Amino acid sequence: MIRALRVVTVQRGVDPRRYALLAFGGAGPLHAAQIADELGIETIVCPRASGLAALGLVVSPRRRDVQRSVFLTGDGLTGEAIADTVARLGEHARAELGQPDAQLDATYELRYRGQAFELAVNCGTDPEPEQLRAAFEAEHEDRYGYSAPDQQLELVTIRVSATIPGVEVELAGSGNEQQPPRTRRTATLGGRKVEFEVIRGAPPPNTPLRGPAIVELAESTLVIAPEWSGQVDGTGTIKLTRVR
Repeated sequence: MIRALRVVTVQRGVDPRRYALLAFGGAGPLHAAQIADELGIETIVCPRASGLAALGLVVSPRRRDVQRSVFLTGDGLTGEAIADTVARLGEHARAELGQPDAQLDATYELRYRGQAFELAVNCGTDPEPEQLRAAFEAEHEDRYGYSAPDQQLELVTIRVSATIPGVEVELAGSGNEQQPPRTRRTATLGGRKVEFEVIRGAPPPNTPLRGPAIVELAESTLVIAPEWSGQVDGTGTIKLTRVR
């Protein structure tokens, strides 16, 4: 896990000590304190819903994508041709989604003549060729460090997305939650025996927490090492910081 985190931080020039460690999933909160110690991270955030992938499926917008290869260039690359294709694809996407009033968004894959790859840009559903060129050249400049305004532009693919909002969920507690039962047990941490307080369930908002402790959540287990403490916020998220 630490090697994977180094790949997306240190190896990309990102100092992990500047960020909080988001601990989720079944095993993430179990190892969070040790990983944070290794990387020098001072804050751990453990959301109430540890199954973030499942939660994301519930709350994310419903979307249907359709696309068509158009290969428009030169005199054929016109606002009318673009708008006509977007309208047809939008109608198809809405029909597939079963939502005639779904919001539409369009992505355009463009390239300079002679290139074998495209860059995708978003320019709304009715852009003029000049707008596409400006957006493409800005993206090309950002990605590769140069642009070629004199080169002929080719619109290869148009992709249209129809979306409707996802469902809303309430993450905060009801305010009447009872403190879960607490026990104590001995466990091995870092090669030595440590006596932990065991919290058997999700603690309600504003509950202070201090290690060594084990919080047995519905979807994961959070280990609070002896040098960590924190509190539960209004959404049930547990925020821990290193005790200095």
